[in-house]
Amino acid sequence: MKRFLLGNEAIARGALEAGCRLASSYPGTPASEILPAFSRWAGEEGVEVDARWAINEKVALEIALAASYMGLRSMVSMKQVGLNVASDPLMSAAYTGVRGGFVVVSVDDPGPYSSQTEQDSRYVATLARIPVFDPSSPANARLLVRRAFDLSEEYEIPVMVRPVLRVAHSRQDVEMGEVPGLDVKVDFPRNPSRWAATPVHRYRLHRDLNAKLRAIAGDEAGRLEARLEGIKGPRVILASGAMAACVRDVGGGEELLEVEMPYPLDQGFLRRLLGRYREILVVEETYPVVEAQFPSRDRVKGRLSGHLPLEGETTPDMVEAFLEGEKVEAPSREGGGAKPRLCPGCGHRPVFYAMVRTFPQGIYPGDIGCYTLGVNLGAVDTCLCMGASVGQSIGFARALALAGEERPVVATIGDSTFYHAGIPPLVEAVHSRAPFVLVILDNSTTAMTGGQPTPSLPRSDGREGVSVPITRIVRGCGVRFLEEVEAYDYPRVVGALERAWRHARDHREVAVVLVRSPCVIYSPAERGRPVRVVEEMCVGCGVCAQELECPAISMEGDKARVEPSYCFGCGVCLYVCPVGAIVTE
Repeated sequence: MKRFLLGNEAIARGALEAGCRLASSYPGTPASEILPAFSRWAGEEGVEVDARWAINEKVALEIALAASYMGLRSMVSMKQVGLNVASDPLMSAAYTGVRGGFVVVSVDDPGPYSSQTEQDSRYVATLARIPVFDPSSPANARLLVRRAFDLSEEYEIPVMVRPVLRVAHSRQDVEMGEVPGLDVKVDFPRNPSRWAATPVHRYRLHRDLNAKLRAIAGDEAGRLEARLEGIKGPRVILASGAMAACVRDVGGGEELLEVEMPYPLDQGFLRRLLGRYREILVVEETYPVVEAQFPSRDRVKGRLSGHLPLEGETTPDMVEAFLEGEKVEAPSREGGGAKPRLCPGCGHRPVFYAMVRTFPQGIYPGDIGCYTLGVNLGAVDTCLCMGASVGQSIGFARALALAGEERPVVATIGDSTFYHAGIPPLVEAVHSRAPFVLVILDNSTTAMTGGQPTPSLPRSDGREGVSVPITRIVRGCGVRFLEEVEAYDYPRVVGALERAWRHARDHREVAVVLVRSPCVIYSPAERGRPVRVVEEMCVGCGVCAQELECPAISMEGDKARVEPSYCFGCGVCLYVCPVGAIVTE
């Protein structure tokens, strides 16, 4: 039987068919669909699994890894920047190895389209020294996930599967395999020299890891040799992942050698390629992982040779030009469509507007989430990584203190991001007495990646859980000033911000304002009273449409106009209009 599946759904299906029984993840586009699909497939097949969101990627990996230690096949999934968060346990897990098959799925975002970086997770795999598979399609992803579990268990090593956006978010008819009905049996054979290895044992484990990689590379070389039989001409095209499908689409299939496992590659096999073909073209994204492993590159063309660009997504037109012998330049991404902005009625909007109006000379460290779009309102000055708004605020505050300057530092962070990575830097801020204001924007969900639950809710993907309120965490970190406010109560938001900064300045310590406003997409509330513009009073200043950036208000000539179908009725524009030209219906 076949089903028309999203690539992420095919990955989840492959894991279930491989006998995976525990899956953990933290949401992040383009990887968010894997965990819910795994849970859904298990429900359809009547198989008992444990599939839950974790507080961050590091914890997610550690949960799945421990299950593997117990002999259970387990999987952790995330996007490429989430892999950075999980890299510490991953590096060590390569040394300790695993028992049950353990697969790390990291979905990359060449472009990038929804990420801070377009990094290549295959490089992280080479750094950790673990095998990595690179699927070329949803159907191929299902098969490679199954293969990854088998390889992991055979060699007792973590294995990465790294699809890119165009695989994860493409759809294809995918053959459905049988899901084994397994009795879950676990045990933990105590072995401190492995699971709790001291440095002297780590040396031995590193040596064992290198031996595993040589054996895996040798096995894969046999597979690749068999596929070379049909390539008789003077040229061969090595392509990995989505680029293999791209090469086929532009007519290069007869010369194609698809490299499903780009690391590790056997050096003897690569030397044989150099001796057999006059020209070797390498097509991969984003970085030259396959190309860099060649012992000599005098006949190898790709990114390192300058024939393909080192940044940006590789398109079919670029691949076609490369196969025809051209040096391809990266396409310009200037211009484009309308910039993204906060939804109509979003509770983050009045907070950002209040920040800028209250502290016009402020520094506004921002964070990762929907609220990064506060940059449009001039309320986000930095965006580095999850939780960095808090850590960077400490640095800004210390620099100002060293210079003897007084300037408000007002950071913003979402509730899910606060749970993920904001707590440790808040402890540091309290400990080091950093004077700044931290605004926690609590919309009770992980909104940007699909509305996944946060630890504030008394459930975990349908399972019983315990609510962990942000207020208790903030107080537990030692914060003395904490004020809660509703986002749409604009005057009170302004007052809370003013009081918080006075406290931070006068007491030389962090002050926290918790702003609550359920997400209008995932927790839609009843709309408020619609508004309209009194034309004869409107002076055309543009504050409502441009500075507040409300999507429901536009400028028509020298007058503002409200689009009723967009208006959420939040009423913030009533406070914002300097001449009182906006009134409720």
